[in-house]
Amino acid sequence: MRSKVYSIVVCALGMVLFLGGGAFAHPPSSIVLSFDYDTQILNITVPHGVSNPQGDHYIDFLTVSLNGKEIITQQFFSQAEGREQVALYKIVDAKKGDTIQVYARCNKFGDKKEALILE
Repeated sequence: MRSKVYSIVVCALGMVLFLGGGAFAHPPSSIVLSFDYDTQILNITVPHGVSNPQGDHYIDFLTVSLNGKEIITQQFFSQAEGREQVALYKIVDAKKGDTIQVYARCNKFGDKKEALILE
C-alpha cells in the first residue's frame, strides 16, 4: 500500500513539474498601435502582464509589415515592464491608405496579430 501511495505522489509531482512550466504562460492580450504622421513613428504597445519580465516570461519577438511586406523584425530577451512590451519604430515609407500589421509572440506560449490602416 505504501509503495502505491508513493508511486501516485511521484507521478503527480512529475506531472506538475513537467506541465507546470506553461501553466501560467499566456499569449499577448492585445496589440495597441498608433502612427504619428509628423514624426513617422509607429508606437506598439503589447499588454502582457508577467511577474518576471526580466527573467523567463516576456514578449520575445515582434515583426512589422507594411502592405504585406515584412520590414522590421526584432527579438527581445526581456520585457521592459511587467505590464507590457513597448516598441517605437520610424517608418518613412508609410502613407495614408497603407496597412501596417504587427505580430507579437510570448516566449512561453501564444502570439497575436493586429493591423492598422492609416487614414
